Amino acid sequence: MITRVFFLLACCSLMVASTAVVASADDTSGDSGPAPYAKFVDGAQVQNGLFNVIRKDGKVYIDIAAAQLGQDFVQTAETANGLGGYNFIPGGIGSYARIIRFTRSDDKIIATWPNTYFLASGNDAAKRAVNQTFADSPVAVAPVVAEDAATGRVVFDASFLLGDVDNIAAQLKQITGPDDPDHAYHLDTDRTLFGPTKAFPQNIIVDADQTWAADDPNTIDNVPDPRSLRIRVVYNFAQPPNDGDYMPRLADDRVGFFDAAYLEYGNDVHASRIVRYVVRWNMQPSDPSKPISSAKHPMVYYLSNTIPTAYRYAVRRSLLTWNAAFEKIGISDAVQVKDQPDDPNWDPDDIRYNTVIWMTQSNSGGYAAENPVFDPRTGQMFRTNIVIDADVLQFANVTAQMFVDPIAGSAGSQFPAAERSFALGKRLQAGFGKVALDVMGRPLTGAALTEFNNELLESFIVHESGHGMGLQHNFIGSLAFTAKQVQSKAFTSRYGVASSVMEYAPLNLWPKGEAQGTYWQTVLGPYDYYVIHWGYARVPGARTPQDEVPVLNRWAQGWANPSFRFASDEDVSYADAHAVDPRVAQWDLTNDPLTWYGSQLHLAHQVLDRLDASWPKPGRSYDEERAAFEYAFGYTNLIATQPEHFIAGEYLSRSHAGDPGAAQPLTQVARSDEERAFGLLDRYLFSDDAWRFSPAMLNRLVYSEWETQQGGTWAYNPPPRHDEPVAEAVSNLQRRSIATMFQPLMLQRLDDLPLKAKPGATMSLADLFDWTQSSVYGDLQSPRASSPGVIHRTLQQWYARMLATLWLTPPQGTPYDAQALARHELVGLRDVLRSATARSGLDELTRAHLESLADVVSRALDARQVIPLKPM
Repeated sequence: MITRVFFLLACCSLMVASTAVVASADDTSGDSGPAPYAKFVDGAQVQNGLFNVIRKDGKVYIDIAAAQLGQDFVQTAETANGLGGYNFIPGGIGSYARIIRFTRSDDKIIATWPNTYFLASGNDAAKRAVNQTFADSPVAVAPVVAEDAATGRVVFDASFLLGDVDNIAAQLKQITGPDDPDHAYHLDTDRTLFGPTKAFPQNIIVDADQTWAADDPNTIDNVPDPRSLRIRVVYNFAQPPNDGDYMPRLADDRVGFFDAAYLEYGNDVHASRIVRYVVRWNMQPSDPSKPISSAKHPMVYYLSNTIPTAYRYAVRRSLLTWNAAFEKIGISDAVQVKDQPDDPNWDPDDIRYNTVIWMTQSNSGGYAAENPVFDPRTGQMFRTNIVIDADVLQFANVTAQMFVDPIAGSAGSQFPAAERSFALGKRLQAGFGKVALDVMGRPLTGAALTEFNNELLESFIVHESGHGMGLQHNFIGSLAFTAKQVQSKAFTSRYGVASSVMEYAPLNLWPKGEAQGTYWQTVLGPYDYYVIHWGYARVPGARTPQDEVPVLNRWAQGWANPSFRFASDEDVSYADAHAVDPRVAQWDLTNDPLTWYGSQLHLAHQVLDRLDASWPKPGRSYDEERAAFEYAFGYTNLIATQPEHFIAGEYLSRSHAGDPGAAQPLTQVARSDEERAFGLLDRYLFSDDAWRFSPAMLNRLVYSEWETQQGGTWAYNPPPRHDEPVAEAVSNLQRRSIATMFQPLMLQRLDDLPLKAKPGATMSLADLFDWTQSSVYGDLQSPRASSPGVIHRTLQQWYARMLATLWLTPPQGTPYDAQALARHELVGLRDVLRSATARSGLDELTRAHLESLADVVSRALDARQVIPLKPM
């Protein structure tokens, strides 16, 4: 995920707009022009609000005042229902905000998304140039069907909202598969109608009930395919915040706020035209002269009546946690929590209310997400809601089948996808924690289980509500504390297990015999107080955003302090080799993560070795042991790939020049630490011994067969195999890890490291090849080595082919040095295989395996081909 997600999503809205069809609704006014207002509304249903909403003859019209024409309003579009998961959920699509403007041309209303990302402050000539250069995005042209000559009010047709304004077709295509045209969907306009409409003082709601029909025209015997989807798209038109006391704040890369980015053409003084405003609430004290004053614009959450009673206290407590940070800067009651009132006139769609909603889905995987809305012109937030899927706790409370595919550690490219990854990781760790504690003789039952689950929920909510404050993720927060500190319950109860709730902090679980702190990050850490102070504290005397900069710059100088460091999503993009700093990671802990990785992997293997002694419970099915295995196996996979972040590692400092204690921007990771990290990969990921399980246990890992005559995949969705595909899962994990380390960008970085470090100070490209070669094929060089198991044989076969590919057909960008080393390793492997195949006593499968490897190596080294002269 790119950290400035709000700005990028908003940019996406402009791209959608540029491809949108300008729609003209049917003109119901006839040739005589707009009807008189009084005549038109006679007999119609009129809902009074920001705009009046008129329903008449099955259609919806918007009634807008003359003074509102040409004014800016904030518009969002959200899906009110989902598909039960599949990354298509309530609150999806354009839940980000954009500006919409209605203007009149003759008897037409033009709905436009103006381009808000180019500024020219205080420079009229530059403003005219901007207006002439950057095009706005027309959304629709709608007929004026009625007007009031006395007041200037006009009524126009809202039927353009029934079209695919937000490009749902493309999103459904991603779900069904871009290469599967037989399962695509199209908007069926004949079955698309208006749903409910609502009008409130500061916003209106228009619900478009869209029918998406399958493109496949036939099923059996040429009968038309009846399948379709009803997707409710809710359009929200809102009055922008008009707080006279709000001043935008210029962002700083050393602290983690989302920002709204613009290009400023008003002056040419600054080195860059990019201007970034912090995305935040207007959280001002009502009386700035007092040391502590109540918030003038408090953030009030309403708890939906869908939240189970058992969890309401935990949700409330986690939201109110943020008040401690605001009290430090003199603002009391900044966050308030209320129950949804028992009032038929109260409506969560009223934009004046921030809501926390509990929902249920069949296959979402469980997640929680915050959906803030902000004014794109200033970055000021003015509405948010938190959505909690019930499965975030269901999978932590009961054993259930989970996929054994390892969880990818990268952040991904989309913010919602990252939050689902966050939830999946926490649920996996919650399940592992319960299994591990049971194995260690400390099973969670009764009050202890309730506390464990409540704190798990609190860790979700305090994190998501942090996004509602405008905060980005902080993936370096886990390195602030020592192992001794996070093992202390007194310490973690006060400071947490990481410096920030915006970290993807793992389960804080220690092996039997060691001290144990709190399990989850539920309290604000030192960074959270620091970032709230930077983003919300007043700068006395400042009248413009530029006036604040000297003070804000001084406040942001704490990056060198481990408690105040910040690094976000782009810094954990390890899958594409963009990330370089191994301190920035998800699911790690302590200021010595390598030692922590080792302790967690040792613990996970202990759990796997002892499963048969505890599962299944008497009288229960073997599904319980299968689920326990999947939790422990999944946790092993999650941790086992983490050490690879140290390979080609460089510590990246966000400090600015002159900041106290600032390190240089890049400092190479010591070769000894990289070698230590690879040693963990060798022992727990690539080693044949790491994946040798008890055959008796593997023969118990089955699932109960339940065939059903109704329901969908949520009721019956058996895996392809009755047993656990351990070999396949491990092989995929090993390949993914090696492919990550040997991708062109990683190889380039390794090849360049000697230019920035003293010889031998950091690892080299040759080290990567040598260490991997030894890990994969070292067993072949020992005369007493036993025959490799199926997992290790598969790894050896795959790695030989990868070396051959690097030598013969290297991917674009592969350094020549890497190609040379690949050939060099193939030559060395050929010699090893000659010796290994000459040994006596080899069983048939081992000999076949070695001969096959030798053939792969020989074919690669003996290949005759034209070597193209092209840059790598």
